Formats: sequence, structure tokens, C-alpha cells
Amino acid sequence: MLIKILLLVAGLIVSNVSYAELYNKTPKMPKMHGAGHVMNGKSKACHDIAMRCASKVSSVVDNHGRIWSVWAIKKHLYLNYSDNLGLKFSTPKKVNTIAETISTRGENRPKIAIDSNANVYFSWVTPLKKRFTSNVRFSYWSYKLQQFTPPVTVNNDGLLTGHSFNELVVSPQGDVFISWLDGRAKIAAAKKGIRLRTSELYLAKANFVSGDTRFDNQYLAQGTCVCCRLAMNLDQRNLPMVMWRHVFGDNVRDHALISMINEKQTRQIQRVSFENWQIDGCPHQGPSMLISDNTYSSDKTPSNDNAPSSHSASRIHMSWFNNAADASGLFYSYSDNQGQTMAKVNHFAPISDSPEHPFLSQNTRQQIQLVWREFDGQQYLIKYMVSNKGDKWSVPKIIAQSAGNVDYPSILQHGINSYLHWHRQGQPLTLIKLP
Repeated sequence: MLIKILLLVAGLIVSNVSYAELYNKTPKMPKMHGAGHVMNGKSKACHDIAMRCASKVSSVVDNHGRIWSVWAIKKHLYLNYSDNLGLKFSTPKKVNTIAETISTRGENRPKIAIDSNANVYFSWVTPLKKRFTSNVRFSYWSYKLQQFTPPVTVNNDGLLTGHSFNELVVSPQGDVFISWLDGRAKIAAAKKGIRLRTSELYLAKANFVSGDTRFDNQYLAQGTCVCCRLAMNLDQRNLPMVMWRHVFGDNVRDHALISMINEKQTRQIQRVSFENWQIDGCPHQGPSMLISDNTYSSDKTPSNDNAPSSHSASRIHMSWFNNAADASGLFYSYSDNQGQTMAKVNHFAPISDSPEHPFLSQNTRQQIQLVWREFDGQQYLIKYMVSNKGDKWSVPKIIAQSAGNVDYPSILQHGINSYLHWHRQGQPLTLIKLP
């Protein structure tokens, strides 16, 4: 399968559209040009397992520059790789030999991660027979053995309830961390005649390289929004930090952050967004979080003994969507002390531009990069910004645009270059080199 390496083109003007219109318009496919590739408004029909036929594709780059990609079609998860920036891909391999339903809807999609020894890890959600019930699943591909492990269920409660919106991170040494939104408390509450309308946040850890293949389930928090993606990253000690949309007070759906003292103990939950969006329902809009490699001095002194000093703590960059009466659109801020205090909030896109799914990354020059998706009433636009530290940002620029079924954007770091990872169903996976 070919992949198109496009040059950055920016400076286009975006027309406004209300957020409600985002879900009520079916755009017509326009002509699109890039690297000699012209689409005439129609995608080739998809009736096979090819990556271009998937609605969602997730990719990761290993230490040798190999790009691994995973997608789901017809109850199977598939994996391939490219050693030349997508000029050629390997034959797809089937991750799960026994067919099972795999969620690929919105932000609830298969995840992929890698360790320093090119072992590849997968996590996905399998819906069950009852509506809004599911299990979090996991498999691992051993580079040494050149084979997959049989899929296992990560949540250990055995209950017919929701376990979904999983996130997966893996340390260089192969420590696997999976977080998800869990519904087991709803069953306990129902037995007492209580209808619980929020979920809980759970975490599981294993290390298949060292033979620790059992996922113990650890409760982290209660009161999470039930259907917004999580954001998870590893801190300087390779312990997970999680950000999510939380329900505060009377249906105020802002964002929270939790970090770890050690593998078993968590710090106090910190509220990190304050737009006060009050809504009786789930927005299906989760945050993005990045823990930057470099550190910055700060006058914000941590207020408890469990937090490392501001001189040793990395900066936590956060981006999210909210739609409160007085604060709506795409936002960004950072914290130098695990979310105890937040820097000035940046408002990067108004609600009229229909911004969604921000994605943060850091390039080899230590710059912070941000991409997100918008809709102008006819086509999707991918916008890009860059910052040295997170305090001053470049002007937003359009780096890609297309109609049709356009996946959410992400960024791949490959060697000294950064690439926008952009998938449009029915067409070759696209990488766009970022400045």
C-alpha cells in the first residue's frame, strides 16, 4: 500500500459553521491535490482487509524508524509495518485468530504501543450482548518469537457492564499500563436502588517481557463522564498520569488529572479546566495530554510533600474542548506541578469552527506540537500549531483538508522529522511532514 508524503501547505481561510451543523451536513467530496495524487471525488470500493478500507487507523514508530499500523475490519484486528515511510507495507497479520466484535466508533478505538525492543502491544474494546456493555481486551506481539499472544480480558470483574474508552501506554522496559472507564459500580449501586450516571476510572498493569501476564485492576477515581476518551502518558519515573472529563457538582463536565506517588498510591485528583460546562449528557469529546521531556523553572511551588519539586517535574501540556455559555471551543494550558496550579488558558479555536480531537506531541527540537480537526460545512480541516514551551504559540495553519470519512489526526515522530498521521477511508494512509 502506498502512502503519500505531502509538503505542508498553509494560509487558507476557514469559513465558520455552528457546532450543531457538524453532525447535520453530509459534505460532497471535492478534488484534492497532493504529491501528484488527485482524487476525483470517489473512493475505490472497499471489500477486503486492506488498511485503506478501515474507518480508523492507529500507528506508532519504533526505535528503528519502522512504522507499525493497526486497524479493525470484520471482527479482526490487523497489523502491518513499513520501513520506508509507507512506500511499501508488509502483508497484514491477523492479531486475533478467533473473531470478535471490535469497537471502532468515534474515540473508542483500538490502541497500539511499543517498547524499546520493538515488541508491539494492542488494546481494544469488545462490545457484549447487552447495550453499553463491553470488555477491554489485550494482545502482545513478541519481536523475539515473531508471534501474537492470545487475546485476554483486562478487566477482572466478570460483570456484564461497561468497560471502555481504554488508553494504552508502555514503558521502554515493557511495563504495560491500560486505563479505562469502568461501570462495575453501577451494578452495585443498582442493587441499592440507585441509578449511577457516571463511571469509574480504572488502571491495570502487566509486563509480558518479564512474565508478569496478570492484569491487576486498580481503582483510581469515581465520577468520570461515561463516554469521552482518556488521555494517559508516562512521567519521568515511567508511572502513568491520566486526564479525563470529570463530572463536578451539578453536571459540570470539566477535566481532571491524577498522578501516581508509586505504582499503588495516587495523588489527590486535580481539577485542570474551569469553563464550567453544565450539560446533562456526555459530549463525546475527550482531552489530549503530553508530558514534555524538558523541564522549566517555575514559581508555582507544589503544595504537598508527595509532589516532586518544580525544578524536577516535567511540564504537563493539556488541550481540550468545552462548550460552556461563556467559554466554548478548543483550549490549551499547562501545569508545572501535577495540575495543582494551571498556567493561563489559551483559547485556540471558537465553537463556530467546530474544533475537536486535539492531539499533542513533542518533536526532537523539544517543541510542543498541536493538531486538531475542524469542519467548515463542506469538508474537514486539520489545523496545526507549534510552541517552544507552551507559553507562546504560532498562528494556526491548515495543513490538510478533505471531505468524506476523515479520521482524527495524530502526529508521528520519525527520526528528526514530525508527520501528521491522517487517514481517509478508502484512500492510502497519508503522512504530511510538519515544519
